[in-house]
This record gives sequence, C-alpha cells and structure tokens, in this order.
Amino acid sequence: MNLPALFAWIFLGLPAMVAVTFVAGRMLGAKRGWLALTVSGVVGWSAAVVLAGELTNWRWDSIDMVLVSLAIGPLLTMVCALGLDFLSPVGSLASGEAAGLVTVRNPIETVRIHRDRVARYREVVRIARSNGIVRRRVDAASLPDGVRHTLEQAGGIFVKLGQVASTRNDVLPQAWCDELSKLRSGAEPAPEPTIRPVIEKELQGLVEVLYAEFEWTPLASASIAQVYSATLRDGTPVVVKAQRPGLQRRMDVDRGAILQIAGFIERNTPLGLSVKPTDLATEFLDNVAEELDFMIEANNARELADGLAAFPGIRIPATYPELSTSRVLTEERVSGVSVADVEALRAAGLDPAEASERLITAFLSQMFEVGVFHADPHPGNILVEPDGTIVLIDLGAVGRLGPGQRSATLELLVAASLGDAAGLRVALTEIVDMSDEADLRALERSLERMLARHMHAGGGMTAAAFQDLSMVIAQFGLRFPDWLATLIRTMVTLEGTLKTIDPTFSLVEAARAHAGDFTGAKLNISGLRATIEHEAMRQMPRLRRLPERVDSLLGQAVDGRLSMRLSFFGDPKNEQVLSKLVDRMVLAIIAAALGLGSVLLIDVQIGPELGGHLNLNELLGYVGLAAASILSLRVIAGVIRDGSV
Repeated sequence: MNLPALFAWIFLGLPAMVAVTFVAGRMLGAKRGWLALTVSGVVGWSAAVVLAGELTNWRWDSIDMVLVSLAIGPLLTMVCALGLDFLSPVGSLASGEAAGLVTVRNPIETVRIHRDRVARYREVVRIARSNGIVRRRVDAASLPDGVRHTLEQAGGIFVKLGQVASTRNDVLPQAWCDELSKLRSGAEPAPEPTIRPVIEKELQGLVEVLYAEFEWTPLASASIAQVYSATLRDGTPVVVKAQRPGLQRRMDVDRGAILQIAGFIERNTPLGLSVKPTDLATEFLDNVAEELDFMIEANNARELADGLAAFPGIRIPATYPELSTSRVLTEERVSGVSVADVEALRAAGLDPAEASERLITAFLSQMFEVGVFHADPHPGNILVEPDGTIVLIDLGAVGRLGPGQRSATLELLVAASLGDAAGLRVALTEIVDMSDEADLRALERSLERMLARHMHAGGGMTAAAFQDLSMVIAQFGLRFPDWLATLIRTMVTLEGTLKTIDPTFSLVEAARAHAGDFTGAKLNISGLRATIEHEAMRQMPRLRRLPERVDSLLGQAVDGRLSMRLSFFGDPKNEQVLSKLVDRMVLAIIAAALGLGSVLLIDVQIGPELGGHLNLNELLGYVGLAAASILSLRVIAGVIRDGSV
C-alpha cells in the first residue's frame, strides 16, 4: 500500500465528499436538511470509494480510482438521499415551491449567525425546561401558563410576540389567548451609564448641553426603551424615549430564532400546515421593526396630528425632530388624567360622557375617513388635560387602511350591527381571500349562529364579538389579514376603555350611528355626479360593444349555433397538476430512451479505441447511462416528495 497516496485520499476525501454531496443535491433539485445531506454524502462517497477500489484492485495512486470515485459518487449519494426520503414520514418533506434548490451561504457568515442563534436557542430551551414545557409528556392544561412564563423570562421580542399572539384567537384557542394576555412588557431599568452613551451618540452632544434638565430616574421602563423626564433650553417640558443599548443585535438574533421556530412548526405539525406560522411571524417581525425606528413614530405623530386638525379638543403631542433619531425620541410632556379615571375627571369639573363622545368621533374618523389610526388606545395612552383637551400618546403602533379597506370594513360593521348574516358574508368576501372551494352557504349559516349568540334584546353587537367572528372563519380555513386583525384589536381595546365610562357602550353600534358621516361625501349631489361620471367613463368601451354582443348571442341561439366551451385549464391548480405530470412523463421517457440507447452503445464492440479495453462507443454509452440514471432519480425524488408513494 502506498502510504502517501492513502494519506492524500484521507485529507482530500473530505472536500471531495462535500463537492459530491453538493452536486448530488443539485441534480435531485430539492432542499434537504443538513443531517440528511451529511448522511447521504458520507454513505454515498464511502460506497463510491469502496466500489472504485474493487474495480481498480485498490490502487490508491491510480488516476482510474479517482475518476471512478468522482464519476459514481454523485449517483450513489443520490440513491442514498432517495433512500432517506423513502424512510421519512409522509408529509415531512418539502414539496412544490418549498422544495427549491440547494443554496450555499458564505460559510463564515453562516457560522457566525448559527453561533449566536444556538446560544439564544439554548437560553430559551433552558427557560422552557425550567417552566416544564420541554418534556415527553406535558400537561395540556398547564401548557399555556408555562409558555407565558417562558416568553416573559426570555424577554425582548418574545414578550411582544406573546402579546400579539394573545389577540389572534382566529389562530390560537381562547385559553391560550387569555393566558398570553397576562404578559407585561415591563423590564428592570437600565442604569444611567448604559443609556447616556446612546443618547449622546445619537444626538451628537452632551445631555447637559442638549437639555436644561434631565431626570435620570425613568418614568417607564420596557424591554425596548426607557422614558425619561427632561426640560428643553427654552423651558419646555418634554419626555425622552431612549432605546436600550445592544437592542438591535439582540433583536436580529431573536428574529432569526423566531423564524426558525415558526418554520419548524410549519414543517412538522398539523397546526403549522393550516396556520402558516411563518407568515404570521413575518408580519409580526415587520411591525416590530417599525417600532424599533422612533423616526417612524415621530412621522406617525405628525400624520395623526394632521388628521385630527378638524377635531377641536383632541390632539397629539408635538415632537422635536432636531432632538430625535431612530433610537431617541423627544416629544412634548403631557400632564393629565386617564380618560378611564371617571372620578378624577368629575373632580376636575370635566364631563366623562362628553370626552367619550369626542374620543369615539375622532377615532372613527381616523379609521374610516383619514385611514390612519392610533392602534393602542388603552387608558394609559389617552389623557385628558385640565382644560378638557384629549391627548393621544405613544404612537409606536399605528394602523393604516386604504379606501377599499375602509369601505369594506364599514360595510362589515354595519352588517354585524344589523344582524345581517348575508351582508356580513358579502363583506367578508371583499376582505378575506376565499378559495373557489369555500362553502359560502355553510359560512353564512355559521355567521347566523354567531350573530344570534351576540345579538340580544336591548343590546347590540360589541367589538369583542369580532374575535368570535375570527374563530368562525378559521373553521373554514380562513383568517383575517393583518390590517384587519390590527383594526379589531384596536376596536376591542378602545371599547374596553370607553366601557369604564359607559358600561353599555358598543363601538359597533357607534360606528353604525356615524356611518352616514363617513359616507356622506359619497352621497351628496356633487360627489354622486363625480362618481357616476367616473364609472361611466370607465365602462364606456364595454357599453359600446354590449348591443353588438347581445345581438350576436341572440342570433346564434335562434340559428341553433350557440355552444359552450369548458376549459380544464380554467383552474390554475389543474394547470399546475397537468404541467407537472407532463414534465415528469417527458423526463421519464427521455431517461428510458437514453438508458436503452446507452446500453446498445455499450454492447457495440466496434469504434475508435481510447486506450485499454475502452472504445468511443462504450464511453458514450456509459456517459449516457449515467445521465439516464440521474434523470430517473430526479423523477423518483419528485414523486416521493409529492406523497405519491
């Protein structure tokens, strides 16, 4: 045995195995986990080396052994990968667009990312284990409580994830939503030495120079930022919100962890297939990214202030752009009492009912006229000043509605307040993406039962009932879009705030009462004339051709020439199925023809000699046979992943 050659095989075998595994994965054309790739690569490459050694009498220094190993290595690795696919549980393999092609990242970047994520995973798993949710047998009744404590102790973005999830009872059982709603985002205050550098770096100056006074005891402390009381050089009282140091990097790691967990749930659980947690996680993370940029909050404040300009007695605190960045926000300090503190309002000589009416009118206008609204109207964010002016604070969460969304939502609210199940179904079809297979009659019957539960004598529909509506449509495989979930969450919060003033208050009934105000612009004469003119111009080309087409149809019917054509390709799903079937049939036929032709070429003993016992026809035959094998294995891999076998 040639020892140098043997050592060369050992040291060069690893990169060769990696290359062979990569080539095999690309040839099969589907993603696989790192464990499956590693196992198939090791087994396939080892088998190729053994077979090459047997064919070349174990001549380690022979170029023939190297060439044979590299030639048959990908084929044997592909066979091993298919074997693992056969052994995988049904439905556990990625299929269709999710299968994709194997991609390779920068290895250094990958190692760095995985290092941080693994550290975070271990921390979260340790916390989960301490709360008793990482066990073989978990008590289903105690699981929501364990998850809440885990999210609370994990902190940061995980707390916000739980808070958002608590409002999505169209996705989670009500018991889970109730438990997660107990989450609080408070955190231990960070000391001055850690926050001061953030403020001074962002504002490019010393705190003592930028502000006349600065109180380092925070007014509030959360997982994302801390709020301080300060005074400007001109004597204006302000509050300063400063982001915690190192937050962005921690959020990036948590973002990756959440997406990984969501992907795992989506791939490996029945709930994941219907709920699509990756989509929900992406929506949530996009919203969090906005909250991390305080300049977005400042822009939200200015936008809402413009929208409320027509409503005297309600305003937004002023912001100071020259003392604000993406990580530090300076805004006017507001003194007042919570709108929900009825006794304090009366003690100050203010009328709670009048404040409530102004607030609901302004909010409904934000939602259905302006299209931009405060998305977190809990009592702590709605203050009443001594002169009775209502001030909305904390504009980090803002909802937006386009014209079509505003119209459809208002239609939804009016139908619900009237107990009109048919109208509610029609409004839902404008909002929710419904498949052609959706049973609309069954949906309408379910809506009738839901309305019957919530409509009662002397009362009306409440905003909280819309959470029940989300559960009803979830039974039909549907879910509210993110913007509507935000709107409903806002309505429920606002209704709860106003019920402290009037326990019988119903936001849905208020929306119906004000519906004419929001649609009035469309119903006046000038608005109606403009709408008719616009629609007439848009439909004019069709109207010109309408008489001709009607006459043509009637003529064909009279002459007995009227016929109807049905297309199998009317449904995109049918087209996709047929296209995939044809593709596989073509590949299978090509593979069979190529394999048969290659065998015939190998059997031909004539042709130019290339050396040894190999002639040109045999070489072409072996190459063709390898190509036929690759095509056949690719077809088999696709069939396995679609669950056909």
